[in-house]
Amino acid sequence: MFSLLGSMTRASAKLVASFALVIVILVLAFAFEPGWVRGFQDWIELLNDQLRTPPMLDDQGLILYRTLVNENTIFGILMTLISRAIIEVIAWCFGQLFKSEAKAG
Repeated sequence: MFSLLGSMTRASAKLVASFALVIVILVLAFAFEPGWVRGFQDWIELLNDQLRTPPMLDDQGLILYRTLVNENTIFGILMTLISRAIIEVIAWCFGQLFKSEAKAG
């Protein structure tokens, strides 16, 4: 029972840390690299244009798809994946550090 609670706590902490990291990355990008933000936005618009009309959808499906898949959705998903990957690498590094300390001590 405590193992499950510990796993849930670690997973929740990673989600909260990922959310905070997305905000930090956005603020830092806007402050220090606005050209990269504009380039990233242009790339997402190009990607959105290519994905905008998927084949084999009826009219209702196409309207729903175009409503849900837009530049903001793609940007949010990419930023979440990037921040989650960073958090997972940091968590793995700390896990390796604690594992080596446990063996040494």
